[in-house]
Parts: sequence; C-alpha cells; structure tokens
Amino acid sequence: MGRQTREPDSGSDATARIDAAKFEPLRPGHKAGRVGINPRHCLVAALLAGGALCVWFMLTAKAVYIETEPPDAAVAIAGSPELQLASRYLIRPGAYELELSAPGHQPRRENLVVTEDAAQRYNYRLEKLPGHLRIDSGEVTGAQVFVDDVAKGATPLTIRGLAPGEYAVEVRAKGYFPFRTNIILEGLDREQLLSAELRSARAAFSIASEPPDAAVFSGDELLGRTPLTTELTEGSHNIGLRADGYKVWQDTITVVAGEPLSITGIRLQPADATLFLVSEPAQASVTIDGNYLGLTPLEAPLTPGKTAQVRLFKQGYQVATRSLRAVSGAQKRLSVTLQPELVAVTVKIEPEDAQLYIDGAQTEAPDGVIMLSTGKHEVAIRKPGYVDYETTLTLLTGVEQMLNARLKTVRQARMEAVKPLITAPAGQSLKLFYPDAFNMGASRREPGRQANESLHEVRLTRAFYLAVKEVTNAEYRLFDKTFSAGAVSGSDLNGAAQPVARVTWQQAASYCNWLSEQANLTPFYIEKEGRVMGFDNAAVGYRLPTEAEWAWAARTTGGKTQLKFPWGEGMPPGKQSGNFADLKAAALLTRVIDGYDDGFIVSAPVGSFAPNSRGLFDMGGNVAEWVHDYYEIALNADKKPRIDPVGPASGEFNVIRGASWAHGGITELRLSFRDYGNKARVDVGFRIARYAY
Repeated sequence: MGRQTREPDSGSDATARIDAAKFEPLRPGHKAGRVGINPRHCLVAALLAGGALCVWFMLTAKAVYIETEPPDAAVAIAGSPELQLASRYLIRPGAYELELSAPGHQPRRENLVVTEDAAQRYNYRLEKLPGHLRIDSGEVTGAQVFVDDVAKGATPLTIRGLAPGEYAVEVRAKGYFPFRTNIILEGLDREQLLSAELRSARAAFSIASEPPDAAVFSGDELLGRTPLTTELTEGSHNIGLRADGYKVWQDTITVVAGEPLSITGIRLQPADATLFLVSEPAQASVTIDGNYLGLTPLEAPLTPGKTAQVRLFKQGYQVATRSLRAVSGAQKRLSVTLQPELVAVTVKIEPEDAQLYIDGAQTEAPDGVIMLSTGKHEVAIRKPGYVDYETTLTLLTGVEQMLNARLKTVRQARMEAVKPLITAPAGQSLKLFYPDAFNMGASRREPGRQANESLHEVRLTRAFYLAVKEVTNAEYRLFDKTFSAGAVSGSDLNGAAQPVARVTWQQAASYCNWLSEQANLTPFYIEKEGRVMGFDNAAVGYRLPTEAEWAWAARTTGGKTQLKFPWGEGMPPGKQSGNFADLKAAALLTRVIDGYDDGFIVSAPVGSFAPNSRGLFDMGGNVAEWVHDYYEIALNADKKPRIDPVGPASGEFNVIRGASWAHGGITELRLSFRDYGNKARVDVGFRIARYAY
C-alpha cells in the first residue's frame, strides 16, 4: 500500500507543518529584473529612420549617366554617396571628383558637377597607353628599320612608346629587297611582333678581259680585277674596265636576282692620244670632228693616226679652226687666240672735242667711226664743265650701230633738275620724281601671285620724269596721222581722249624718239631703218618708263607700306576706283568684277578717275602699259640689290604692267602683276618717261 498523508482540519488545534522550499542558486550573468527598452521597438525605429533617409535621398538625387570608352572602365565618385544602376548613377546635386581607370589606358580625373536637371549625361574617353613594336629580320641582322620614313635603328630592334595607330615600316639591308608593310599598333602597353623576311636581291656575276688584270668598276665602286667573280644586286649597273694604256670599256648590264650573269670576250683597245686645249679668251666652245666637247680649257681624246678637225667659237669672236694628228698615247697641247668679231659704230658727239672712253680706255673715232667687238661695252664721254655721259652699248653681229651723244653743261643739268613739271612736245605733262629703294615683286603667300613676281630689292638713283596720264589717240596721231585703234564689238577705241591702244612696243618706242627729235633731245632708242636695235641709257630723250620706275610710281606711297591694288589692300574695288572689267563689259569678257560698274564698256578718257598718291592717273585700269624692259623670268637670282635696272639687252617679248578695262581677276588687278607680249592688243597702250639728267 502506498503511503498516505492527511491534511489537518482547519479547526484543529494541532500545530501545522510547513515544508522548506528547495534552494536553487542564480544562473551566472543573470541580472535582477528591472524596467528596460524593448529591442524590437529600437529596430522598428531604426528601420523607419533609414527608410525616411532613403526616401529623402531618392527624392533629391539626380540621374547621372556616365559612359566611358572603353566601356568597362572603373568609375569612382568621391565626395557623396551614390546609387549605381548600370551606367546610371543617382547622385545629389553638387561638385564631385571623378576618377576613371582601365587596364592599358591612362587614368583620368575630372571634376563632375551635378546640376538640378533630372537626367544628365557625360561621356569620357580614356587615352590608350603607348604600345611597343619588336622587329625581327631573322638571320639577316643589322638591317636598318624606318618607321614613317624615320630611321629607328638596326634589327633585332624593339621600339617602345609608340602611340596607337597605323605606321609604315620599311626594313632595308644591303643586298636584299626592302621589306615594306603597314602595321596597326593597338597600344595598351602591349608589345607586338613584326617578322620581316628579307629576300636576297643578288646574283652571281663574272667578267673577263684581254688583256687580264683590268680594274672592274660599277659606277665609281671598284669591284676587283679581271678575271672576276662576284655578286651584284638586282638592277641596272654601269660596268667599266680600265687598264693603263688602253681605252676605257663601258657597258650597262641588267642583273636579275638569282640569275647568274657572265661577260667574256672583251678585248680592250689601245688608248687615244690626249689633247690639252686652252684659248684666249677662255670659255670658248669646242668641237672635234663635229662633236661638241665643252668649254676651254679642256682635255679631249684624239684618235691615233687620224687627222682631227678642232673648231673653237665664242660670242663676239671669229671662229678658229685647227687640224691635228697624233700617235697613240701622245699628249698634245694647243693654245688658240681668238680674234674679235668687229662691228662698225658711227659716233656723233657734241661738243666734238669731248673725250670718248670705251671700256675705260680713251678712244679716238677717226672719220666718226670706231670698230668694236660684239657684246656689251661701257661707254663714257667727258669734258670739263659738262656732265659726263655714260651708257652701255650692246652690239650685235652684222648690225651697224650709232653712238649719238650730246653733253649737257653742269648748269643745264642743274636747271633741268629743279623743274618739278615739264611738258612734252605733244602736250603731255610729266612730273619729276626722286625715287629711292623699294622691294619689287610680291610675297609667295600673296593670293594671285605668279612665279615671275619674285621679291627683290631695287635701288633707283636717277631722277626721272613720268607722264601724269597715258598717251591719248589725239597725241599719238600727231606722230602717225593715219593711226586708228578701231573698235571692240562695236565699242569705239578711237576717241581723241581715249588712251592709244593697238600699238606695238616698237611703235611706242619710235613715238618716244619722235618726241625727242621735236624737243631737240638725244634720242634714247637706237633705230636702224625704222626699227629699234638698242638704246642709249645715258640719253635724256623721251622713252618708256622702266619696269622698276613704273612699279615704284604705282605702288610706293612715301611710307613703309606698298599698295597691293590701285585702290588699296583688298577686293573688291570701291566705287569709281578705276576702269576695270565691270558689269557693262560682261557681254565682251569672260570674267568681270561682281557688282562693280565704272560706267565704261571699254577704255575711258584718260584721267576719268582719281589719281594715285603720286598724282598719276590710270596706273591701274583703262589700258595696260608697255614698259621699256625686255621680259625675263629670273629676276635678281644672286639676291643682290639691283641698281637702276633697265632689263635684258634683248629679248623676244617686252614687259606689260598694270591692269586694263579687260581685267577682272585678282591676279591681273594686283599692281605686282607682270604681263608680256610682242604684238599689239586692244587693251595695251603706254605712257612716256625720261631721265631728268
């Protein structure tokens, strides 16, 4: 049976038994119970705060698209939190530092400014790092490498630090064909290999001669002595054999790489005799048996046992002929004195007792005639109390010439020099000018410039008179009463006040001599049977202006600058700047100046437009003008200043300066434009000039 326990009655007076509770000690770390914060509440609060912050960020941030090249470049934005979605970033407005990087590229740092715009886009490109090129030519070492035609060194070679891009590479080695290719370097700090396979360009070559032991040359290079076996590169070679006592043997051969070439059976011929030829004067042309050999002094071969005909000739001297015969290997010396070729010059000097000097030597002219050699001679005529007369005579074979000089007293010269304005016998007014140094021609950079306008310094030292206006039809008809300029497509050129046109240079020069005769002045031009054959540069008679005088009068203004166009520095011309190819002449001409109307179809009466700064009319426009000089292209090739130039002594063409009513292009309208011709033209006339003393 089990044990039973009986509860006492509540009303019993017996003492109640109280059992002790079992003792259990507290667990380690246990704290006594107290009032505290609920962790779940804290978590909720934090989440709410974070959510609010995110909402605030999302509402204030802007969408920024950052695209890079290369696309996989790393992007770092310093200075603000951001949210990245592919290439889009959410960033609050403000200034940030942007760092971009990618393998093989230069890192880049930029300032990024995010504005209030909802969406913003930025593109950045990273520069590739340089690359490296390794060039290997295999067994052929030491080959020269050229990159874009610049020598870089010899193989094997590594060229470092080349910018990405395409390069032309050439590898050269003696005896091999050049290797050429184009290569594209990707850069990115990577090394690329180029294998250059060089192909041999040589072939075996052998040569023998009789007698042997002759020196063998390819051009100037000594290859060896016969019999010879060697190698030559592909191509054409001038092969020569030389041996003492024998003539040089020469031939041109063509070598093909890999194909042997042999030359045999060469028999050298005994050497010629040698002629050493000199002449007085030197630089005479020489022919032997009709073959031109050059200028003296020279050395020439003679065929042994044969009579050779030697001929010497030089401008201004008679031809000299000699016959020579020589034995093999002999050396002969021949000296020849050339006899001058003479031309008769008729001399007329006033006063008659003045002293005549030719090329610095005092000369007498019995019966008024002297004999001079052809070519140029410096002439001077002097007498105390008179102004010296100096000129250059250019004498031609078979043409008799005249030296006509009238000396002026010093007083006469001084009186003429002070006259600022003179009138020609035909009524033209001429102004006196004291010119100075200036630059003639045009810069290579000037639009419209031609090759014959080379820039060079000119120094004008002689005072001269220049007509204020061009010669008119009425003034020219005083000289030639039957003259008619005609018309162009019904537009008359014959008006009395219009400038004379359709005259040749010869006619213009003859008109000047006619004026000199009317004024009792020494004619400037030397005429024979009505044709100009030369000129007397010391004469003060009427003439055409030299090209240098015309350019000085047209372009200089007294300051440091020179006029480019008659009206100034730029196109188009202003109103009434001159008579050029305008709208009224459009039916006659292929080119006119757009929008320009000077009121005339062809030439206008002289002086219809304002003069230039020197008081001269129509220096640009109306008619172009013949000037004195014969035409030449190469002006002042030695770069020295030209003093009072008058042009070549002779020529096929004469220079024409200035634009005309038929010109409308920038080339012709410039004052530096140089034209030339030898025939009359409807738009070419002239004006007159003369030296002051």
